[in-house]
Amino acid sequence: MKSRSIAYSAYMVLSIFLSLTLASIPGVFFFFTMFNNIDAWIRGIGWIFADLPVYAEASLGTLLPVFVYERFWFLLFFVPIALFSYSLFLGFTLGFFKLSRRIIPNLPDGFYPMETEDWLLYELFEVYYVLFPYFAWFFSVFLDTKPRHILFGAKIGSNTIIGNGRLFNPERTIIGDNCFFGYDAIVSGHVYEGSGLYLKEVVIGDRVLIGANAVVLPGAQIGDDVIVASNSTVPKDKVIPPNSIWINGKTVPRKAQPVEAELVRPGEAHSISG
Repeated sequence: MKSRSIAYSAYMVLSIFLSLTLASIPGVFFFFTMFNNIDAWIRGIGWIFADLPVYAEASLGTLLPVFVYERFWFLLFFVPIALFSYSLFLGFTLGFFKLSRRIIPNLPDGFYPMETEDWLLYELFEVYYVLFPYFAWFFSVFLDTKPRHILFGAKIGSNTIIGNGRLFNPERTIIGDNCFFGYDAIVSGHVYEGSGLYLKEVVIGDRVLIGANAVVLPGAQIGDDVIVASNSTVPKDKVIPPNSIWINGKTVPRKAQPVEAELVRPGEAHSISG
């Protein structure tokens, strides 16, 4: 392994540990700030329920530990405080991961032999994007979809729903407006074939539906108003023309949509002037 590969590998490991360490500081600070101050703050603002801990202690007495009454509001709001603290950690982690991987070269489209320095650089570059969802936990519902893909380089149009679909290489993915991804649909800007790695940008047009469990491989170009059937595979470098259906390994033209008849209100005359 060349010295440059060793240096980038060491950088990746160190940057991940440093990113996680720095990202944890705001969340920990917020959590312990709430732990030490939220009860005093609520008592200080004279809220109508501020004396609730006093009434609880008078009613329950020694049934609960003194700590419960002293940290009453912190314990009451523990779940939202903990979730917000963790969301701070995730937000900063996402930002640090994005900044960290900018140091590692992003290979241009092409074919790269396996077990080479270029192949290793590709793997190192993708680690940050792949690793983040393992920290997302509950927040993966929000952060493992469109926002994360865009932050890591994907170009996604308006009203496009990725949902439970997956983008393996966001930096090599362009998706138009009003598209929809079915469950576990995959768009990949890379594929391993034979003894090499093939990288190429994927371009998807507007109003495209990618069915559940469908796979779109690198270099594919999908036109507007296309339906990719569920469980189908779009081969690498395949060009699918607009207004068609990709199913069973072939393109089928979509039927023309009937023109809606013009509505005429009751009692109104309807005429067509020549």
